[in-house]
Amino acid sequence: MHNQHQLSLAYLTVQGCPPVEHVKCAAAAGYDAVGLRLIAPHGLGLAHPIVGDTRLIRELQKTARDLDISFLDGEVFTLLPETDVCEWLPVIETAALFGMQLMQITSEDPVYSRAADNLARIADVASGHDIRIAIEFMRWRAAATIEDAARLAKATRCDNVGILLDALHLSRSGGSPAAVAALPRDLVLYLQLCDAPALQPANNATCIAEARGARMMPGEGELWLKDLMATLPQNIAISVETPHAGDSALTFLEKAQRGIASTRSFLERLK
Repeated sequence: MHNQHQLSLAYLTVQGCPPVEHVKCAAAAGYDAVGLRLIAPHGLGLAHPIVGDTRLIRELQKTARDLDISFLDGEVFTLLPETDVCEWLPVIETAALFGMQLMQITSEDPVYSRAADNLARIADVASGHDIRIAIEFMRWRAAATIEDAARLAKATRCDNVGILLDALHLSRSGGSPAAVAALPRDLVLYLQLCDAPALQPANNATCIAEARGARMMPGEGELWLKDLMATLPQNIAISVETPHAGDSALTFLEKAQRGIASTRSFLERLK
C-alpha cells in the first residue's frame, strides 16, 4: 500500500512470467496484489492457461496466502459479434476462486446494442461473485474512447460495470484529465499507470506495439499524470503496467521492482 493506493503488478509488466512466479515477484518487490491473464485478448494466445487447471489454481491460492498477496483483477474478455457469454462462465468462476475484485473487458463488436446486452449478461453473472466488470477502451477497438466506455457502461444498467482507466490509452485515444473529470466520480473502477511521450503514434499498429512493450515509467514521460491523479479518488487501486522497451535483459523480478519503484517515486512527488 502506498499512501491509500493498493498497488498491483499487472500482467504486461512481467509478460511471459509463469503465474506462480508472478505472485512471488509481486511479493518480493512489495506489491499488495497481482493481476492474472485468465483469458487471452482476441487474436492472441495464452502462454500459461489457468482456468480449468485445478492444481495450478490451488498452488496460486496457497502461494498468495503464504505471501500475503491478493488478486486484484483478471484479463481479459473481448466482446465480439459472436460472443457467447456462457463460454465465459468458467473464467468468472476462476476469478471468484482467487477473490478477484475486477475483470477486464474490451469491445470489438461494432453493433453497440449487442455489445451492451452481452456485457450486461456477464456483469449479472459476475455480480453474484462480487466481481465488477471494467471496460478498457483503446483507440483501435470498437470502444475506442473514454466516452465510448462510459456510454457502454451506462447502457448495461448494471451497478457493477465501470471503466478501467489506462493512462496510455486515454492519451492515445485523444482523451485528457478533463474528460475523466467530466464523468461520474465512481465510474472509474481502477487505474493502470504508466507514462509516454506526448507525441502520438503514427498509426494503430505503432500504438499497439507501444501499449504492449514500449511504455515509460510514471513520471518519466510527458503525459499529464499529475493532473490525471487529481481527478481520481485518493484511494483508487493502481495496476502498475510498465512493459518497457529497454527492460528485455531484466529478470521478471527486476521488471516488477523497476515498476513499483518508479510508481512510488511518482506518487511521493504528488504530495
